[in-house]
Amino acid sequence: MTSKIFILLFICSLFAAKISYSRGIDDDIRSGLNDVYNLKFEDAESKFIDIQKRNPDDVKGYFYQAVVYYYKALPTRDDKMFEKFIELTDKVLDICDTKLDKNENDIETLYFKGLTHSYRSLIMLNLNKSLLKAASNGNDGYRILSEVIKLKPDYYDAYMGLGLYKIAIGFVPEKFQWLLSIIGFEGNIKNGLDLLKTAMEKGRFTKVDAKMYYAVSSITEKEDENTVSIKLAKELYDEYPESPIFNLVYATMLMERMKVDECIEYCKKALSLNTHSLQNEIKKGTYVLLGNAYFRKNDFVNAAASLEEHLKYVNKEDRYNVSCYTLGICYEMTGNRTKAIENYNKARSNFIEERDGEAEKLFYRLSKERIQKPLRDVDSLSIIAMNLRETGSFDASIEAYNILLAAPYISKFANDDDKAFLFSNIGHSYLMKKDYTKAKDFFNKTVALKPQNELWHIPHSYFELGKIFWRKGDKGKANEYFEKIYDYSDYDFKNFLEMRLANFKAKN
Repeated sequence: MTSKIFILLFICSLFAAKISYSRGIDDDIRSGLNDVYNLKFEDAESKFIDIQKRNPDDVKGYFYQAVVYYYKALPTRDDKMFEKFIELTDKVLDICDTKLDKNENDIETLYFKGLTHSYRSLIMLNLNKSLLKAASNGNDGYRILSEVIKLKPDYYDAYMGLGLYKIAIGFVPEKFQWLLSIIGFEGNIKNGLDLLKTAMEKGRFTKVDAKMYYAVSSITEKEDENTVSIKLAKELYDEYPESPIFNLVYATMLMERMKVDECIEYCKKALSLNTHSLQNEIKKGTYVLLGNAYFRKNDFVNAAASLEEHLKYVNKEDRYNVSCYTLGICYEMTGNRTKAIENYNKARSNFIEERDGEAEKLFYRLSKERIQKPLRDVDSLSIIAMNLRETGSFDASIEAYNILLAAPYISKFANDDDKAFLFSNIGHSYLMKKDYTKAKDFFNKTVALKPQNELWHIPHSYFELGKIFWRKGDKGKANEYFEKIYDYSDYDFKNFLEMRLANFKAKN
């Protein structure tokens, strides 16, 4: 997945806590969770420890204390926080097993046991601890939550966990299909969304959580003009206006829908509210979003300043090559080739296959290429044209691309790599404008090429052609184009393209 998507994953993980049905401590749990939403982790942990003291036999106080360390470990990648989380969840599982030995149909205890395994699965996967252990815990979590629903169909809080499992597995790309045999269940994005919606509408204590996940999971192709994600994110912001993370969530959704100026506004609000836990992580996530927003506005000075701030907070395991490359481009666009090369050289080459994904590798390659080849005038004009499209100025984008299609610039697109980049981007601009005829023409021009280095434009263009025919009602022709994606086995963003295809089919 792209870095954007991982940012969203980090954001979502901050809202996965649940509240039990036990009346005695509900208000205290809610108070602690409000602290979590506002990133006041120390206050939250104190309240959860106090609950343990007053209710030593109740699993909830122990569970929520563990969840605080989940929140600490996931974005910081701090091994000490991870080990503390494992230690605390070991205790939670021991408490659950002791209670279930006495009553195997204790719904609440079953729920928290399943939820604990789910958290362990997520954190092991995201921190690259062990795919096998992550899969095993995922299997246990799904199985137990399913049992909860079987025993009590109206336990709607559990629907959210099951929905997330269905969605996550539905996105598993071809290269990781072997995991499904270990996990033991199949994904289904549409079914997962339905389960999330049920939790959002009927859940007693998971409305906020389900709304957050439903918002993120509702993101579609940009030309669909879907507003569900923005609407739900705004509702969460309205409920928690002092939360830096909800400001950042809303800003991210605005960016997804090309509302760049509004995105910048809420990024600045997030920074102004960043006075509690995870301050460095909030700065890291907010400044990269700000940098990309300014970049899309073709404001390369402010984009560079924001990305410089972002890179102050990255660690060696973060995915940051795209930021190094983008920062280099910013400096080239402002005439500082020396600073550009300095940042291209920061891109790292030591990847962990399962964790780092495709973007790190692509932008490492592009950074090394850019060191050898400075931006040409046609490259700079292409960047400006692309950014015009990404801020919703489709006509201006097409006008800029038409300049590139004419003399003297067109002759500088001398090879199929250059032409694939140009034609596919023009196709996207027409697609966003809903001019499907011209979009189809340029995507067809792209797939007729034979690029040596930028092969990825070909299968991605087949996907765009498939979408065009799908929207015209010719699903047979659309599926023919979708199948052509699988004619290519080694290209950039392969996994991401397969995920986009799964998402598109599930929502159309």
